[in-house]
Amino acid sequence: EESTYVRSIHEEVEPFVTSIRELIPTSYFRSFCDKFAMAFTDGYYDALIRLKRISEQGAQQLLLDVYNIKTLLMKLPVLERGSSIVSPKKPGAAGSTIAPAMYTKMVTKQFRRIETLLKLVSTPNELLIDVFKVQWVGGSALDLQSVMTLKGMNRPAQAAMLEKFGMDPQTALKGAAAGVSGATIVNERVQAFQGKSSDVAAKVNSDLNQMRQKVDDFRRSFR
Repeated sequence: EESTYVRSIHEEVEPFVTSIRELIPTSYFRSFCDKFAMAFTDGYYDALIRLKRISEQGAQQLLLDVYNIKTLLMKLPVLERGSSIVSPKKPGAAGSTIAPAMYTKMVTKQFRRIETLLKLVSTPNELLIDVFKVQWVGGSALDLQSVMTLKGMNRPAQAAMLEKFGMDPQTALKGAAAGVSGATIVNERVQAFQGKSSDVAAKVNSDLNQMRQKVDDFRRSFR
């Protein structure tokens, strides 16, 4: 059975979304659903990796909760006040009970990373590396470490896993010794993005200063 908070989400989201649908044009409502689903799943994922630890039983319960929430978000574009979904109709038609294909694809992709994270947390340690490489295609050492942190693995075990993943022993030891938490990972990603933005701004300012200098030199040559 789903957790209590999931039922609360249903009680809040359904009337809110149906109210929005009555207030804005259909084209705007579709955009609203896209942005709402994207923001919700991003927030849910970040909330998970900020946790200190998730037990195997907790991961299984969260997978059940995620399935229930996914079902809710899948039907957002076709929710209507006081209506019940009983039979499928053509997407986009009046009273349709099938969400647009692009929306369904986006929601499925968003939930896949959440489901993958939880499945990895409940994976036995001895199988973690192999399962991680298969299920988290393109996953980095930082992603693996976030999984190990949620599993509650100690530092020596994390270092051994990182070395098995392909990191050199010294780097693996440093990474495990850092004791990276989910919250730290989120902050580092934000800081990395901000750092890139700062680099771009600095480059633009440098180019502008060089341009001003060239203009000044050009003017002096005619004095």
